[in-house]
Amino acid sequence: MSEDRLQTEVVKYIRYQYPKALFCGSAGGVYTGISQARKMVRNGYQKGFPDLLIYEAKGTYHGLAIEIKTIKGRATKEQKKWITDLQERGWRAEVCKGLPAILKLIDMYMNLKKIPD
Repeated sequence: MSEDRLQTEVVKYIRYQYPKALFCGSAGGVYTGISQARKMVRNGYQKGFPDLLIYEAKGTYHGLAIEIKTIKGRATKEQKKWITDLQERGWRAEVCKGLPAILKLIDMYMNLKKIPD
């Protein structure tokens, strides 16, 4: 299964299982022409940005960021840096491989209880 197909399945799952969740997928992995790519960069898109962000504070985290990979996929240095930077800022951020592991991570995260400030 391709990363694109994985992300499509993950989005369908979130919409069904957590219909009130606030989340957004990035434009990463979408192939565009050079002029569109330049426009994206001008508008703030950065290389390595995670594939999916769930904007729900759970446990001690501000949100969940997932870099979606196939079982054989590997994160780039830019993707790893984004994950580390988000972790340092209070996010749960992971590179996750394969549909079962991704769904398990989402379920685990969404079932954390928000810890009051």
